[in-house]
Amino acid sequence: MFVNCKRLSLWALVASCCAVVGTTSVQGGDQVGSPGTATGQTTTPEPILTEQEGAEVSRLLKVMDAALSGELVPSDIRADVNLEFLRAQEGQVYIPFTLRLNPATVGQSVTVYVRLVPAGMVLAQPLDLEPAETDTGRVPVEPPSYSFEDVHFIDLRLAEEGDYVAQRAFAASAGSYDLYIGIKDSELVETESEEIRWGVIKRTVEVPDLWSGQLTTSTIFVTERVETILTPLSPEQQRSDPYAIGSARLVLRDTLEYAKTDTLSFLFFIYNPSLVESKPNVTVEYTFHQRTVSGEEMFNSTTPQTLSAETLPPQLDMTAGHQLSAGQNVPLSAFPEGIFRLEIKITDNELATSISRDVTFTVVGS
Repeated sequence: MFVNCKRLSLWALVASCCAVVGTTSVQGGDQVGSPGTATGQTTTPEPILTEQEGAEVSRLLKVMDAALSGELVPSDIRADVNLEFLRAQEGQVYIPFTLRLNPATVGQSVTVYVRLVPAGMVLAQPLDLEPAETDTGRVPVEPPSYSFEDVHFIDLRLAEEGDYVAQRAFAASAGSYDLYIGIKDSELVETESEEIRWGVIKRTVEVPDLWSGQLTTSTIFVTERVETILTPLSPEQQRSDPYAIGSARLVLRDTLEYAKTDTLSFLFFIYNPSLVESKPNVTVEYTFHQRTVSGEEMFNSTTPQTLSAETLPPQLDMTAGHQLSAGQNVPLSAFPEGIFRLEIKITDNELATSISRDVTFTVVGS
C-alpha cells in the first residue's frame, strides 16, 4: 500500500531572496552581502518506490494512522525537532525543520514520514466500505485529506554534539496544526525474531501569519556559515536541502554554546514594512544582555542598521516581491563566560511601530 503524498515543489512557493543586507561586527567594519536569484516554478514528479521502500512505507503508515487515531504508540527512538518559518508565495509559510535523533536508539538510515493535520484532528477507524445510494452496491470510503504529507528515505548526518541530524521541510498556511513525524530504522527488517525500532513525534505547531500586513519577521537563523550555491539545484536536491534559499545555503549552527574565539552569526527576513516608493524605512537595533545572579544586565550593543532608500541597493523593489533581510557577525572575544540574550528590535520609522526578537546563547572558555 502506498500513500498518496503531497510532494515538495516548495521552491516554487518560496519568494526570491533578492536583497540580503550586510552583516556587521561589534567593532563595526566589513559588510558581507549574500546574493539571491528568483526561483522558477518547478514540479517534482511523484515518487517511484522500490519494493523495499514500499514495504517500509506500509509498515510506518500503520504506526502513523494509529498515532493519529489517538492510540498510544510506544517509541523506541528518542528524537526532537526544531522548526523555522519563512514567508513563501501564494500566502504560504515555508517551514524547514531539523530532526535530531539519539544514535543510541537508531541506525544511520531511516524512513521518515511527515504528516501535518489541523489541530485536534483524530483519524476515525475507517470502514472499507459504506452503503451507496445507488443500486450498484457499496463503494470505498474516501481516504482522509491532510494539510501536508510526505515520506523520505534518509541517511542521517552525525552532528558535532553527537546526535544524528536530518533536515527537510513542509509548507502550510497560517493556523494551528498537529505535526506527526514517524521514524523507522531502515537497518532493521521485520522478522519474527528481530526488533523493529520506530517512533512517532507529535508537536503542536502554530504557523504564524507572515502575510497579515503587520510588521513581522522570519525565524532568526543562527548560522555556522552561509554558502554560495553556484549551480541551480534540481527539485529532488532542493527537497533534501531545505535551507538552500535562492543562491545561498544557510548552514545552521548545531549548538548555541560558543567559545570566546567563536563568532555569533545570524540573519533573518523582515516582512510587511511600510514602503516609500518601493523601499522600506526600517531601523534594526542589537542589544546584548547578560544573565547574572541578580537578574539580567545590559552588556553591550552594536551599531544600529538603517534599511532605507539611502542604504539599500537601488534595484531592491519590495513591491516586486523582493525580500528584505538583516543580520550580523559578532565576535565573542570580548564577552565573558555566561548566558546572554540578544535583543533584536525592528522599528518601522514610517509608522513608529516596533517589534522585538530574542536569541539566547552561552559563552564558555576558549
